[in-house]
Amino acid sequence: MAVEWESTLDEILDRGSVRVPIEFLGHPDTGDPPEMYRNPATGEPEGVAPRVAAMIAEDLGVELDIVEILWPDQIPALFDRRVDLLPKHTLFPRRALELEFTMGRLMEIRITCQVRADRANNGIESMRRGGVRIGVWHGSSNRDVAERFFPMAQVVDASDPTRLLLDGGVDAIVGDAVTRRYLELNPELALLREPDGKLVILERGHNKVSIRPGDPRFLNWLNSWYDYRDAQGEIEDLCVTWWESFMADRE
Repeated sequence: MAVEWESTLDEILDRGSVRVPIEFLGHPDTGDPPEMYRNPATGEPEGVAPRVAAMIAEDLGVELDIVEILWPDQIPALFDRRVDLLPKHTLFPRRALELEFTMGRLMEIRITCQVRADRANNGIESMRRGGVRIGVWHGSSNRDVAERFFPMAQVVDASDPTRLLLDGGVDAIVGDAVTRRYLELNPELALLREPDGKLVILERGHNKVSIRPGDPRFLNWLNSWYDYRDAQGEIEDLCVTWWESFMADRE
């Protein structure tokens, strides 16, 4: 006898809530990007990831259940069925082997190098030598970018790579979503540029909503959801106009 297959979408509707993982960062005033943080006055979740999750929950007609999970543990939590979707992981080919991504783009991500300000115009070749140590945010796909561009470097995962760089534990950070406020608060640091002043951008990508593979019903709904919200102008307002207003890593 055939067993009827149930989509995660059906589970969400039956449960009455959609579970979304978030690792809260600092408020944008602290220099962190406006991805996922708590309002200091109300304690309520704010930022791109909570807003995207809230829109999905609203259009499903269910409650939003934010589950606090560290970034490196979020993909395992999805496959352990502790959460239902990932709201803003970056699409790249190797990650797409394990996750299915929606068609719609959220924020553009530009991967850059942070260095000490006195090395800001040394260019990318200054990083391609033995003995260089590069910090990346723990669990980030930027580790793959760092290893590909700087194969001779030692890459270090850290929950606070900025502190490592300031303390001399690494020579650079390969990261994304660098805000103007971050550079104001850390004047000892700068984005790496070529000697002619051109900003070094290692790679570009986009954040997207993603789910476990093999669930066409849920994926089709999320693609339809994106098209609807995009047509209202809400995706551009949130992920382009608002998000980009914070960014320092613009050419």
